[in-house]
Amino acid sequence: MNDLVSGGEASDEIRVLHVDDDAALGELVATSLERVNGRLSVETVQSADAGLDALADETFDCVVSDYDMPGRDGIEFLRVLRATHPRVPFVLYTGKGSEEVASDAITAGASDYLQKEGSIDHYGVLANRIVTLVEHERAETTMNDAQRLFSELADRTTDVLWLVSAEWEEVVFINDAYEDVFGQPRERLEANPRAFLEPVAPGDRERLEAAIEALGEGVSMDIEVGVVTPDGTTRDIWIKGEPITDESGTVTHLGGFTRDVTERTERERELASAERQYRAMFEDPNILVGVLEPDGVVRDVNQTAMEYIEGDLDDVLGEPFAETPWWGDDDALRADVDEWVARAAAGEYVEFEADITGTDRMRTVSGTFRPVRDDDGTVTAIIVSDRDITERTDRERELVRVRDLLEKTERIADVGGWEIDAETMDVFWSENLFDILGIEGDEEPPLEGALDVYHEEDRATVANAVEAGLEDGESFDIEVRFLTPTEDVRWLRVQGVPVLEGGDVVTLRGAVQDVTEQKRDERELMRQNERLEEFASVVSHDLRNPLNVASGYLDLARETSDSDALAEVGRAHERMNDLIDDLLTLARTGDHVREETALDLASVAEDAWRHVPTGAATLEVASTTTVYADRSLLQQLLENLFRNAVEHGSAGPPSPTPAHAVEHTSTDSRREGETGADDEGAVTVTVAARPDGFVVADDGPGIPAEARERVFDAGYSTSESGTGFGLAITERCADAHGWTVRVAESERGGARFEFTDVRTS
Repeated sequence: MNDLVSGGEASDEIRVLHVDDDAALGELVATSLERVNGRLSVETVQSADAGLDALADETFDCVVSDYDMPGRDGIEFLRVLRATHPRVPFVLYTGKGSEEVASDAITAGASDYLQKEGSIDHYGVLANRIVTLVEHERAETTMNDAQRLFSELADRTTDVLWLVSAEWEEVVFINDAYEDVFGQPRERLEANPRAFLEPVAPGDRERLEAAIEALGEGVSMDIEVGVVTPDGTTRDIWIKGEPITDESGTVTHLGGFTRDVTERTERERELASAERQYRAMFEDPNILVGVLEPDGVVRDVNQTAMEYIEGDLDDVLGEPFAETPWWGDDDALRADVDEWVARAAAGEYVEFEADITGTDRMRTVSGTFRPVRDDDGTVTAIIVSDRDITERTDRERELVRVRDLLEKTERIADVGGWEIDAETMDVFWSENLFDILGIEGDEEPPLEGALDVYHEEDRATVANAVEAGLEDGESFDIEVRFLTPTEDVRWLRVQGVPVLEGGDVVTLRGAVQDVTEQKRDERELMRQNERLEEFASVVSHDLRNPLNVASGYLDLARETSDSDALAEVGRAHERMNDLIDDLLTLARTGDHVREETALDLASVAEDAWRHVPTGAATLEVASTTTVYADRSLLQQLLENLFRNAVEHGSAGPPSPTPAHAVEHTSTDSRREGETGADDEGAVTVTVAARPDGFVVADDGPGIPAEARERVFDAGYSTSESGTGFGLAITERCADAHGWTVRVAESERGGARFEFTDVRTS
């Protein structure tokens, strides 16, 4: 049985078991004790065995037993009793007392020894002995229970429980939790009561020492400090201490507890960080933020969100979010908002993108509905946040439009695009490039595989160009052959341009165009030119041989005759030679210039002037410029213009009619018979630069307005001596450069040839 057989306050009943073989005396003792002290309740039995049975069945606070009884005497009864009830108070109450019996009783574990007497005062003494013994036992039991509970608490708690002397020189009590919190053995603290200061973070040590000193002076301590553990981590601890004083108020001991609050402080820091993040997000001028109740009612919104609508904060607080002005009058969108709120209220993280009403236009936003839960996991609020992505979506739409335009342009121009990542060497081909190469699918090959599409004789050319582009940042423009899947050979023009960042090539990109037909046309044109050259040479040879024979006979005839007819034949021969020269020049003038160089207009003009029989004519270079042209063609152009001006602008035998003057005559602003030449009949030719080209003008008779449309026709001439090919050659030279030529009247009434679309600098 429990040693604490009964307990309670001083007013509680005390149950007494009285064992005496004399029944009458037993009744007398019981009655007397109950009369003397009303707290006592006495039950009497007549033998030790009966007493043991009673104790086995019931609870008693004290046992009073006679010594001399049949069977077991009082001391034997006590010995048996102590085996099961070691702490119950036991009074040996006998009329046959002796010092020997008393000694044996105390040795056997009796609480007290008292001899029987008959006076009423004697029963008062016995009652007092019983009450004193029971209350002492109850107090000890209570103290032991408290100590046991405290010890159990100290062993089980993770808090450090401590009690030290007032001067902090002796550790009265410390539990095992100290070693876990401070990382030191208890023995170290017991040897040095201030050893716990050693692991305290240096920045907190002085503050803790001041608090300890104040505690010794009677001031409560409540402080949080950091403790550096043996593994180098810092943990936060909370120390709470109180002074313990005696009856005079003098501090005798210091006691308290120390608790590891690292997790709490970490949570507090996390909460503070989350609060700062929330405030930063809430105050972010680029983010629209709102806080909703789980049912979607607006609890708060930030200023940024309010800038998107007309109205005040009070107009939206307390309103269902879906019914606020941000969503306009779009019922379908409002229904979506209600759905998003419901999903978030159910714990889902909802992402959305929508068009909302702005003060200036519809704005596109992208955001989230984020549920906020309490410790139980219940959604207590919803945070809705979004960003204005209008500009981004506008750019994306524009990008889609540009890409679509680029794809269509690629297909119309039959051009494909490509790109190589300089770091990964990944290859990208546009869709049209797959079509140009005749490759099915949409997966680009690796770089080596991409080079395999080219003709084996041209792969090195492409590889070297790509390598130079990636390593040295060089652009390239090459024409190479490639093999179609059906083994057809086609020509590609491949262009590449490096993209640089910080001086390094990050990408090499370019375009591919199928120029097979162009190459065929070029070869056909070359063959035609070769045939034309062959034809011109044959014609020249076949015409000049008979002409030379005729000229020889003409010379023989002149030796024997000086007939005017022979002179006419000579002039006819000269005209035929001029025609042959001009025809050859016209045939050999190309359609375009392959290479242009920077030329000084004045220098070329002066060279051309020296190659023309100019007589008394004068060249004036009014201004010059740098012209990008083929020097041979430019000089030929100027020579023809100079020759035309000199031959048809100088004074000579009058023509039968003004209309039969050389290749350019004019009656626009002159009286019949007038010319612009000086009194001696010399013409002045002027060369001048203009912003987009140059001008060649003279002061001769000019070209009639009605003839200006035909002067460049091959074979057209109003002169009997002209071949009609000079100005045609001039136009051919201009066309080969991509220039435009126009005929007008000069300031002096002569011919003015204006050349525009000329590349100058």
